[in-house]
Amino acid sequence: MIKVPFWRRKKSASSDEPAWIRIHAPFSGKTVPLTEVPDPVFARKMVGDGVAILPESDMLLSPVGGTLTHLFPTGHAAGITTDEGLEILVHIGINTVELKGDGFTVLATPGKRVEAGEPIIRIDLEKLQRTAKSMVSPVVVTNMERVAKIKPAASSAVRSGTDELLRVLPKPPKDQ
Repeated sequence: MIKVPFWRRKKSASSDEPAWIRIHAPFSGKTVPLTEVPDPVFARKMVGDGVAILPESDMLLSPVGGTLTHLFPTGHAAGITTDEGLEILVHIGINTVELKGDGFTVLATPGKRVEAGEPIIRIDLEKLQRTAKSMVSPVVVTNMERVAKIKPAASSAVRSGTDELLRVLPKPPKDQ
């Protein structure tokens, strides 16, 4: 009988074990800890947990594959529900709802499926940098009761659509 050292044994993946879900950067830019967002609702994690980005690109790309469940008419925020049931909110800037859509062009349709990296909203970055209170843009999981663990990316600079922003481990379903 040949013995295989424990560090070389392959672990079998159980379909009952939830897998980490990767949430990609919706914008290129610098990451900002959520606690440093200049809005207490986000900074105190009242909406959910995650990380923020100071955008350097003009296109909000879907950070995950799923259904575009919320798309605010003003274009300042979008919510995507993953196939696993996680609800991801991307809020562009702080107090940008007050701009009433000026500087935002909605490109996607609410209720439709989007893939990670698909364009959702185009922003006039220069205009928003002049008119918004802050362009720090939170990306949060809003239904934290479904989350076992959340890990922000190690990098402080991210590229939209390709770089991982967060990694989320969902809780297993209650019926297991």
